[in-house]
Amino acid sequence: MLLIGFLHATLLLADIIGAYGLIALLFAGLFVRLSNKSIIVIAILLLIVVGALGTAVPRGFDTLNMEMTSTTKMADPIDAAISRMFEWMFYTPFLSFQLIPGVLIGMLVARFQFIDYPQKHRKYLINAALLGLFISTAGAIPMALMSSLFWTSYSEIWELSAKALHTFSGFAGGVGWTALIGLMAIKLEQKRGTVTKAIVALGQRSLSFYIFQSFLFVLILAPYAGGLGGHISQLGSDVVSVFVWVVSVIIANILHKRSIRGPFETLLRKKSTL
Repeated sequence: MLLIGFLHATLLLADIIGAYGLIALLFAGLFVRLSNKSIIVIAILLLIVVGALGTAVPRGFDTLNMEMTSTTKMADPIDAAISRMFEWMFYTPFLSFQLIPGVLIGMLVARFQFIDYPQKHRKYLINAALLGLFISTAGAIPMALMSSLFWTSYSEIWELSAKALHTFSGFAGGVGWTALIGLMAIKLEQKRGTVTKAIVALGQRSLSFYIFQSFLFVLILAPYAGGLGGHISQLGSDVVSVFVWVVSVIIANILHKRSIRGPFETLLRKKSTL
């Protein structure tokens, strides 16, 4: 995963695969031996730390600094690749630390099988969805007002607080969306149509299509490719995103019908058995 993440970041876009690979490499053996109580305690402590450190993380807050240079704006693909290569080496370890609370929360969800058997945990999922999405939305409001330039007369303390709140509440959003998906699965389990099966096929090949979608975004938006990134509005970028997702669903469904696994999932399985 580290190698895949490095290549993905260098050749395409900012990467998260390498961060999860680093976490698995360093901590997987330790985490699986932890008790549920230990996981909860460690996750809470790390959430506090990550929330506090979120004030110093540029990712996600770029719009507050209009002078920040982005590799997505570079016209030379070689220069962009070299810049992303070095960026990946520095931000991956720090990003990995930020993701550990989410990994621990995910382990608890898996141990209690909330998503495996959503019908048995319907009440918990409803509460988690409502509370998690509420906290996430409320926590993002200050940052949204600042980044949209709707709120401009704020102090440095308010900016730091908004960043910390945005980072911390984002984990609640992850829990909320996961719970909501679990609830949707209950409704769709007995009504699996073509669209539902196609989306499931996409999820089963998530790693491969994560990289495929990055390729399409570069092909469409990058200055050294399609070049649309500097000429379209927010609405235009949303349309591109939906288009890329729909294309992904269609191709994933074709692969599913032909019993073809995702190439990167197949690669990881082969390497894990060596």
